[in-house]
Amino acid sequence: MLPKKFIIAATSVRAYAQAAVACGHAVIALDAFIDTDTKRVSEQAFKLNMLGWQLDEAAFKRVFSDLELSEVEGFLYGSLFDATPELLDWIAARVQIIGNPPEVLKKAKAFSFFDLLDDLKIRYPEVRLEKPVETKHWLCKQIGGSGGMHVRPASRNMTADYYQREVIGEPVSMLFVADGKEMQSIGFNRQLVAPAPELPYRFAGAVSGVQLPLAVEQVFCESARKLTVELGLRGICSLDGVLDGETLWVLELNPRLSATFDLYQNAHPNLFEAHMQGCKGELPEVQQYKSSCAQVILYADDALVLPLDFAWPAWAINIPPVEEFSSRVEIKNNAPICSVRAEAETAELAFAQVMQSAKKLKEMMYE
Repeated sequence: MLPKKFIIAATSVRAYAQAAVACGHAVIALDAFIDTDTKRVSEQAFKLNMLGWQLDEAAFKRVFSDLELSEVEGFLYGSLFDATPELLDWIAARVQIIGNPPEVLKKAKAFSFFDLLDDLKIRYPEVRLEKPVETKHWLCKQIGGSGGMHVRPASRNMTADYYQREVIGEPVSMLFVADGKEMQSIGFNRQLVAPAPELPYRFAGAVSGVQLPLAVEQVFCESARKLTVELGLRGICSLDGVLDGETLWVLELNPRLSATFDLYQNAHPNLFEAHMQGCKGELPEVQQYKSSCAQVILYADDALVLPLDFAWPAWAINIPPVEEFSSRVEIKNNAPICSVRAEAETAELAFAQVMQSAKKLKEMMYE
């Protein structure tokens, strides 16, 4: 039987492409970076133009319009469309979308999503459209932002799509799979940040298999279950929050493939197939994860220059495509370099190992 071919579009496609190829499928990757790993497994790979942290819609349409769609079974997506969910309508008119339909992403990324949380009695930090008179302990946020790139401390001189009261706590998330009526948790995660002067909440990776207080895990699952029923969620999704002591504050729903997908590849024979099952309305069985995985994104502290033959260690992923550089690899200040991965028996050990490896790799780069 010939392999099925899928288009996968995301800020970083690598994990989804690898999972699809492991199932015997072919992938056309549309990616903001097109790292070496993604190019290696994809039948075709195209780098997308970004305008800041948002997708350049016109450029995307040009790339997509040149694709041969006759053998494509469907289109899967990650975080790329959070700010432009209406672009999915344009895509849906050309190829089948495998995942939640555009209207679900629109509801999840609109300010009215917080009204839905009120209706479902799901706790979240206070939000408002008008700038608070006293901005201390408030955050500026842009609708559809992702990766923490759109979050800033509120100030009198800064405007935003909306404002949210800051909650001091640990950023956490839950990865789950849904069939439109019911959901199954895959795992709980600790979210990592890499603050920079202009990007204090920049996403830097995650640690899987985190043990949260039982009551918090129950709140996570009940919140995801209510949202699944209300929105008809299908496939793999994630729910982000802040853990304040033993109180969980929900921040956002991501009704699409998310970054923590890659941390649970052995929670199911293949998470790509689990996603496909959920999208068909079938709830897959998900195994309990027996170990933990940690991934951290390395950002350039200063402008970085590496030789084309730089010896990348085996635990480095999302490696820059060296063939795109003429004589040396050049990374701009604050730009992502690559990611580092570690696995261990516990989340604490995995986190310690990945941070040690990340430190070692940076020392190698900047020596």
